[in-house]
Amino acid sequence: MTSTANRAASAIVFVAMYVGAIGDRKPIRPSTVTWMSDAVAERRSDADRRGYYRAAMTGEKAVEAFCDQIGVTRGKIWYANNSREPVRDESIDALINNGAVLNIRTDLSTNSPLARYVLNPDFAALFSPDLNDLEFGDAVARWRDAHLSVTGRRRAQLLRDPARNSESVSVTLPGADTRTLHPGPSSLILKGVAEEFSKHLQQPNILFISQPGEKVNLLDGRDLEAMGIPVDQNSLLPDCLMADLDDGRDEVWFIEAVFSGGEITNERKASLLAWATSHGLRAEQCRFLSAFESRTHSEARRALSTLADGSFAWFRDEPGYVLAWDVIGPN
Repeated sequence: MTSTANRAASAIVFVAMYVGAIGDRKPIRPSTVTWMSDAVAERRSDADRRGYYRAAMTGEKAVEAFCDQIGVTRGKIWYANNSREPVRDESIDALINNGAVLNIRTDLSTNSPLARYVLNPDFAALFSPDLNDLEFGDAVARWRDAHLSVTGRRRAQLLRDPARNSESVSVTLPGADTRTLHPGPSSLILKGVAEEFSKHLQQPNILFISQPGEKVNLLDGRDLEAMGIPVDQNSLLPDCLMADLDDGRDEVWFIEAVFSGGEITNERKASLLAWATSHGLRAEQCRFLSAFESRTHSEARRALSTLADGSFAWFRDEPGYVLAWDVIGPN
């Protein structure tokens, strides 16, 4: 319960209320919370709240410009930029499990920077200033009974289940197992990776596929732990981890599906490599792949200059080719 009863959870709820991220309106992202400061939070007019939301959806420089525009010394922000993972993967995720926060963009990849989180309107109603003490107590009791019970938590789980969406993406994994992914272009790229790219490996095996709000599938996590790799849900894991179990190759591929950001950069590669070697994998076993929709897609053109040294790029519309980015070796 600490992840829903701490300062981070309070900050998430406050910022969502501040900008009006309720129901299907004005979704926020973790940075909307981390970039807030006490000085900005004290500005409560509708114009100030709308202005902060517009700026936060653009970037931190826009937030700084907004503060200059309204004559506010921004001061210390609530969370450092490198604290986004605890905000997102601990408190936001726990609030989703309790039905207090909704992810209304399950089509987005886990590493997409786009906004997706809103308050459940029923939860937001608990903060109505019109409630007196007795009415507030009754409302909280009703919320607790509806959402924090065993069946209530199951309802929250089902909201995250991609199999309940007719537009979900069905993937045939190597070995003929199937997996249902959330709707969206990132899932289509992952489908191509699992069904097409994997054909170029000698003995492909999917170790895990990540989904929004579920970094590691329960079954994948069990398999990883059986291999001696403990799974920390807060780890900076890729969208997909695939192994080539052939004795002559013995490779592990770290794969990101890139539709709205998240390609493997040198910094990202270093983080993934540190995770891999700390869990018993050898650096020479590791391969790094950024998977795109097409060479002509805007994300592929943008990401080309940022791809990590010694990494690969693959394109769903040209499944028989792979692009290698590396230094030129000796002749």
